[in-house]
Amino acid sequence: MTTDPTIAQWRLDRIVARVHGEEQRAHAGEPAPPGDPPPDAAPSPGDKDAPPSQRSRIDPNDSRPEIVLSTDQPPVVEKALHALALMGGVYVRGRQLVHVVRDHGAPDWFLRPAGSPVIVPIERDHLLDLLGRAALWSSMKDGVSHRASPPTWVASRILARGEWKLPQLEAISDAPVFRADGTIHDTPGYDERTRVIFDPCGAAFPPIPSSPTRADAERALVELVEPFSEFPFVADSDRAACAAFVLSVTGRPAIHGQVPMFGVQAPTPGSGKGLLTDAAAMIPTGRKAPLMAPTDEDEETRKRLLAIAMESPSIVVIDNVDGVLGSPALAMALTAGQVSDRLLGSTRMITASLRPVWAFTGNNVQLRGDLGRRVVPIDLDPKVEHPEDRTFRRTDLLGYVQENRPRLVVAALTVLRAFVVAGSPAHGLPAKGSFEAWDALVRGAILWAGGADPLGGVKRIRDRADEDLDRLRALLTAWRQAFEGTAHTLAEAIKHAGTSGDLHDALAAFCRSGKPEAKPIGYAFRKAQGRPVGSKVLRREDLDRDGIVRWLVQLCE
Repeated sequence: MTTDPTIAQWRLDRIVARVHGEEQRAHAGEPAPPGDPPPDAAPSPGDKDAPPSQRSRIDPNDSRPEIVLSTDQPPVVEKALHALALMGGVYVRGRQLVHVVRDHGAPDWFLRPAGSPVIVPIERDHLLDLLGRAALWSSMKDGVSHRASPPTWVASRILARGEWKLPQLEAISDAPVFRADGTIHDTPGYDERTRVIFDPCGAAFPPIPSSPTRADAERALVELVEPFSEFPFVADSDRAACAAFVLSVTGRPAIHGQVPMFGVQAPTPGSGKGLLTDAAAMIPTGRKAPLMAPTDEDEETRKRLLAIAMESPSIVVIDNVDGVLGSPALAMALTAGQVSDRLLGSTRMITASLRPVWAFTGNNVQLRGDLGRRVVPIDLDPKVEHPEDRTFRRTDLLGYVQENRPRLVVAALTVLRAFVVAGSPAHGLPAKGSFEAWDALVRGAILWAGGADPLGGVKRIRDRADEDLDRLRALLTAWRQAFEGTAHTLAEAIKHAGTSGDLHDALAAFCRSGKPEAKPIGYAFRKAQGRPVGSKVLRREDLDRDGIVRWLVQLCE
């Protein structure tokens, strides 16, 4: 015998209705209708007067969970979130609900190749559409179920939460996902361990050796760098750094830390910098490298970094840097591994991990500030006046890489897996500061597999940094000779320097235009203040009567 109070109440109502009906029929002399259920019968599932727990679904053939709308909102919201989780395709990133699209529109400063996967925030109207797909919605009216649409308040309350029991999403990979323990996620879909989605986009990858040997890794490394054999690398370390670029992208999910930036430079245009970054990007992603336009504005850089962090591309190349690169925001983000800022047009703060592998291209780029120690150089030098006129054995490099991409991806994974299977032997060299996890895996795997040291060219960056120090030394000397022990503003110094002389030349050396400008000189002074350079030190003095900073060069005590 059932004890459901709802059913008991239903039976009581039926008994009352039947007794009332029998009394009316007896009074009118009518017989009882055939098939009238006895008073103790259970309700039929199809009965419109049945209690909600006993009614049939609106569509018995629809396998989606059914959500019955009510004024008790929290349970409805919970059921909606459960339906989204069952459907899949909805993730969390940077305290936002997101999903993955391809060929999404890009800002004018970011050139994204066609077909690139992009992580995009879910807006309210889109969430309503997803809720309609995820569940069968109904409402009750006069005791009867009716189809319904998910109401706006459900979507608004879901978005307002800020925390959801849905999968966290770090990135999308077009190649099998390499894990820190050497295992590989090669089944299309979401990998809970790395929080990365593997989407092969139709590519079929050969089997990856489960226990590759060191000899396998050595052969795989040779195979991986072969497409780059005609590039005019300055040294073997630059070729190894090119391999490190590819392995950094392939092994990024396994690196629990940050990855240095790769600097692809040459003394002359037409040396193949862009082709190299495109070919290197095509191996792990199947597409050319996404390109970001350079900017000198740190505020603009911060906005771009947040947008890139939310989209989480595998690679970002700052293309064709002219002269100087050194945004403090970029330098900090490369080692911090995350960015925090307000969304455009909102007061809401967003924090997201910054996972792309970064690179830049340019001719004789000067790395400003702290950026230099965060860069691995890939230097090219064709040693000809017109490198664009050279001929090559392989005329369509990108076509070759695309055709052989599955094999090259497996080669990259083999190098990394063999190294981890062998116990990730330490290479015994000083690690690259701030990038220890990358150094242990990527640099370690290349050295173990017989490659040159990818950091062998870092000394060139230090030498270029020494040139910056020489420029600063010359400026402090010229400033001291011109003003002795008195403080002056930059505007006064530029006016005093005129159009020639030691002070003019020393000031102009910090400016792209070749003539003294207050903005770049001011940046250099702010970085150098208080730092002894030879026998001199730069000091910031009190503001002048117009509120402008004055600078003084003193002799060190």
